[in-house]
Amino acid sequence: MSIPAIDALIASAIEQRIFPGAVVLIARDEVILHYAAYGTTTYDIAGGVPVEPATIYDIASLTKMFTATAALRLYEAGQLDIEAPVCAYLPSFCAQTITVRHLLTHTSGLDLRLSTLCRDGRDALLTAVYRALPAYPPGSRVAYMNINALLLGEIVATISGRSLDRAIDAFVCQPLGLHHTRFRPDPALLGRIAPTEFDNEWRGCLVHGVVHDESAYALGGVAGHAGLFSTAGDLWTFGRAWLPPMHDCASTLFLRPETIALATTNHTPGLMQACGLGWMIDRPNFMGPAPAGSYGHTGFTGPALVIIPQHRVIIVVMSNRVYPRRSAPRHHAVTAAIVAATLDSIGRRIAH
Repeated sequence: MSIPAIDALIASAIEQRIFPGAVVLIARDEVILHYAAYGTTTYDIAGGVPVEPATIYDIASLTKMFTATAALRLYEAGQLDIEAPVCAYLPSFCAQTITVRHLLTHTSGLDLRLSTLCRDGRDALLTAVYRALPAYPPGSRVAYMNINALLLGEIVATISGRSLDRAIDAFVCQPLGLHHTRFRPDPALLGRIAPTEFDNEWRGCLVHGVVHDESAYALGGVAGHAGLFSTAGDLWTFGRAWLPPMHDCASTLFLRPETIALATTNHTPGLMQACGLGWMIDRPNFMGPAPAGSYGHTGFTGPALVIIPQHRVIIVVMSNRVYPRRSAPRHHAVTAAIVAATLDSIGRRIAH
């Protein structure tokens, strides 16, 4: 099955060079409504590889949701208190008033841009992170910053006693059967991976098969805020784990119903943006006309995941919109249009 309007949207986006190719997967519960690959991985006629449904993309900040999910599994196990100060788990962290909840909701008050530290090396970058103090009172405003998820990843690794990549694999990827979601993918997979950007300023090459985010690269390719590579199919599976259950089957669920409800509730009422525990809530810039209570996340390199619980719909859009060089984020409007086309199609199906 397919939604024809989406074919036209993606064809137009490729023609406008918003991205060279994409994968779009839309499903309602277990029923796939649309699953198609478009274009090529680059604009170069000689070097472009046709995009396939199984093409692997750098999912950038969608990594944050895997980190948040691992943290919430520790919360369910009684090993993590989201109201506790960060320094209770990371004693070297200097800020005393920032809690785990502040990290999850991007309300920590921290204003340290990791991209400015990437050339200083791993140790210097982490030292700056651990010494950072809030620029404004924690909880007073939403400011989307990578440092929050980086610190959350440090907490997950510390509590679990594993490196973050192994912790996310153990707590999220293995239980959900996400066989194509990994940090630092094997070089043998390079032919399946979409390249991201020509980094002429620092790395001096096309970034391909290694993390695009500069600070995650400086940290060795594994960080709480970026570094994961995945496929549309795996992100659909991940999204399904975050749909509220239809029946009382808590014993078989990946997450408890009350954890899903807690994480997808707005924890920042009265502030400029609605934030769940990791999730972005009601963001029309990429969710378009999605009904209130929808949640999702995006990645700088192009991917987006939108969950519409009211219709039990999951929308996955994968692209490498930063190829060959980053530009204004025009891809968000494409995702919003895909959401609109999906809702229109669902409405027509219900009507008939």
